[in-house]
Amino acid sequence: MRVSKPIAGFLLGAAALLLPPLGCSGGGGEPTGLRVAVLGLDGATWDLLEPWMEEGLLPNLSRLRDEGFSTGLTSSIPPLSAPAWTTAITGVNPGKHGIFDFELLDEERFLPRPATALDRRARAVWEYLTESSRRSVVVGVPLTTPPDSIDGIMIGGFPHPLPSGYTYPRSLENDLLGYRLDEYGEYLPPGGEEAFLANLIATRDGHARIALDLYRRPDWDLFWAVFMGSDKVQHFFWKFMDAEKRGDVDPELVRRFEHAVRDFWIGIDEIVGRFVEATDDKTVLLVVSDHGFGPIYREMQLLRWLWNEGYCDINPMKSRVFYFPHFGGELTVNRTDRFRSGVVAPGEEYDRLLAELEEKLLAVRDPASGSRVVASVFRGDSIYSGPLQGSAPDLLFLPEPGYVFGRGSPLEPGDVFQKPSYTFSAYHEMRGILLARGPHVREGRGDTDLRLIDLAPTVLRLLGDTIPIEMDGRPFEGPFLDELGATAPLRIGKRPIEREASGALAEETREKLEKLQALPYLQ
Repeated sequence: MRVSKPIAGFLLGAAALLLPPLGCSGGGGEPTGLRVAVLGLDGATWDLLEPWMEEGLLPNLSRLRDEGFSTGLTSSIPPLSAPAWTTAITGVNPGKHGIFDFELLDEERFLPRPATALDRRARAVWEYLTESSRRSVVVGVPLTTPPDSIDGIMIGGFPHPLPSGYTYPRSLENDLLGYRLDEYGEYLPPGGEEAFLANLIATRDGHARIALDLYRRPDWDLFWAVFMGSDKVQHFFWKFMDAEKRGDVDPELVRRFEHAVRDFWIGIDEIVGRFVEATDDKTVLLVVSDHGFGPIYREMQLLRWLWNEGYCDINPMKSRVFYFPHFGGELTVNRTDRFRSGVVAPGEEYDRLLAELEEKLLAVRDPASGSRVVASVFRGDSIYSGPLQGSAPDLLFLPEPGYVFGRGSPLEPGDVFQKPSYTFSAYHEMRGILLARGPHVREGRGDTDLRLIDLAPTVLRLLGDTIPIEMDGRPFEGPFLDELGATAPLRIGKRPIEREASGALAEETREKLEKLQALPYLQ
């Protein structure tokens, strides 16, 4: 959606004067004198970036790699932006922060509902910094709408359940004239490519202008911005640079959009270059992605598979297993101790069902090629821990390269395995990217990948703030930092990680959402 304003465009110069003043102050341990900037490039993958770097097409990302530290970054399970970025900003697993997907299961109505920042139950890194009287600027991080009441500025990221209420302070919204909100659940129909791509570019460039204007100000300790367009352009336009293998793309569209993904990344590289030029010698710059990406050629429709295997019923209350997401490998068991109409008893019956599902999933083969489809399977209680683990999917699984898991309808004719829709031609993979440059950052390329969950404690470590002992993540340290320990000892202590949605803005948003969800056409 686009925010309607009486005047189009950006008032960057005026906005800089109208924004509330920021100032840096200490607290929460001994400040290191550093600042930390995190640039999130959603869905960035070395599989694309490295070849383009070698061709000289991405000089600014190449410069960061050559002058700093680089490695892979392992995502959350599943590798989706909602749980992944929430894991990155909190340093805890979804069993503690509560965001398992973009949609959460309403266990009373057996229906998914959109997740918002109100569902996050763990504090983000900027909330700890606020407690320590340190200032943050946060722009466009997914699942941060409505924004937190922090010491600083927030422009909430998508999804946007309402067309307003996405900034803190609230008055900032009036200064962001023409600000485009990232849309969720988009669909690319044949013939809509040019307009769709133009909107992605305009949104990317508009967000960059606002973010850079805030970045150039001297009075913040943490800056964290995420650009979503890289994820979207890969989802929707990968097929045009992979048309020969895909085999079903109009040659004329290939001619027009073959380099759409590459050129979009050239634009991102230029934006990164502006951030690099605006970075002082006291700032550690981290460029990260929440997950990787790769092409998809076959879709396994899980509702059809569950139906064929006898696990689900036309009446969901009688089903033994549910599949609620639009995409991804997540199954939920209709347990008697979780759902009011549960049919599977916890304990032996539940364990037997999960073992049976795991065995069958790992045995699935694509009838067109004989290829294995499911790469790995995990029980929810083996990868999640915390007070919200009981709301997690019971079984999660990752696909082999080239495959994606979708829904499909067992009530409509069709096979379990199909070609992906025209809209999606690439999907998320586990390995994202990390680039770092700045004080105490070692130069070179990492021998092993680091973890996304370690990003929040690394930020606190760099700033000299106390890391909560209940965080699951730990600072990157050894392969990453050099000599920081001599000047700023590592501090790990008891700090509460739980948070409750609070403040007038959050309550106002919650009330509006409850009214919307009560409407008959949303049930």
